[in-house]
Amino acid sequence: MFENQVFRVDRANDNLLSGLENRDVALWVRGLPKDLPSQATLAAFIGLPWKLVLSEAYDPQLFQSLEADATLDDPLTRKRGFVQIVDADPSRIDLPQRCLPVYLLNGRQDEVAQPDFASRLRRMTMLEELRRSGVRQLLVISVQGDPVPPDLKDLWSSGFRSSLTFVSDTSETYALLAQWLHGAPTGASPTLVSSSASQAIQDLLARYAATYPEERRVLRIRDFRGVLHKIDVTRAEEPERPITESYSLIEDRHLATLTPEELSEEDFVAFFRDPTASWRPYAAGLPWLRDASSSKHLSSYLKKLDTLGSDENCIAYISSESGAGGTTLARTLAWQCAREGDPVLLAKQVPFVPDALPLVNYLNRVHGAIASQLAHDVRSTPGPRGPDRDSSARLYQSPWLIVFDSIDRKSVV
Repeated sequence: MFENQVFRVDRANDNLLSGLENRDVALWVRGLPKDLPSQATLAAFIGLPWKLVLSEAYDPQLFQSLEADATLDDPLTRKRGFVQIVDADPSRIDLPQRCLPVYLLNGRQDEVAQPDFASRLRRMTMLEELRRSGVRQLLVISVQGDPVPPDLKDLWSSGFRSSLTFVSDTSETYALLAQWLHGAPTGASPTLVSSSASQAIQDLLARYAATYPEERRVLRIRDFRGVLHKIDVTRAEEPERPITESYSLIEDRHLATLTPEELSEEDFVAFFRDPTASWRPYAAGLPWLRDASSSKHLSSYLKKLDTLGSDENCIAYISSESGAGGTTLARTLAWQCAREGDPVLLAKQVPFVPDALPLVNYLNRVHGAIASQLAHDVRSTPGPRGPDRDSSARLYQSPWLIVFDSIDRKSVV
């Protein structure tokens, strides 16, 4: 029979960092360490892309800075949305589609649980948010006392399950964990990081920044003269309602041509298992299209749209039986278009209802970024100047290709 046991380590494992990047980790703060270099370090730690944060402690200056410091230019804001400090019943609050909710279990009180009904209701509904979140890992930061929150013990007894990591360097921590595990239901085998909270916080911050640096989204765009440009559209995404949760972009980094010899065996085999796993096989010329008529037809549609404008918008269909290669053909055509400077959005194969408004808003913001960059590039390029040249750079809109792969594999391109 599987027995509960404690695994003692010196630092948090890499799986926790990976889960943090994927927003599969929740943070539970039992107390705020006082020996950090600055309060900004603690704010940066709490502001990492957790799924959610539960805090039993409250510091007005700390939590105000968490909200005030968030800007659209912050890479973490683009990754997890804005910080939302919740000090009331969360069931009565409509949070944005993507954000970092920080639940104050004791309200705006410093580690004091009030016995009144409103306080108990607030605490229970916040714990319910954790239970329903489906997080795969839970990190508990303790400064002193019992590392296992009493509410977590109740959650565990009621069926909540997650990988548990506790941070504490007090001498009695291991014994307290072992005591809880002795009477806890099976499935609890927590990891104990035997270091101070301040050391663990600084270590996690440094490792996360080194392992997951900021990523920029750069598209290849053709201007009105047919010249290709690299346009950074990172800031075009709305942090709280990201379009990339439902769509993916073919970025400039995906379009570097590879020779067949540069394609690894692993990528080659993975392509036949899942043609959506990577763009590297497409960059190496895989698959080979025996009939180029589809590519020619799509190219002609885009050229007509490029010449006559949005009045020539159209829908092109690829009819294919399941498993007959419709998805692969659609992605091949999309990659070819992106290589020629026509930006591409691909609907992800996840359940969602396409909504025109956020899509249009995103395309308008991208168009603004493109127009600004192209106007700058035109002014920087030697050649005759004049109002016609500048206005063309401002008014031109490169055609977009939006690819939908439906359940029955009828790809709408």
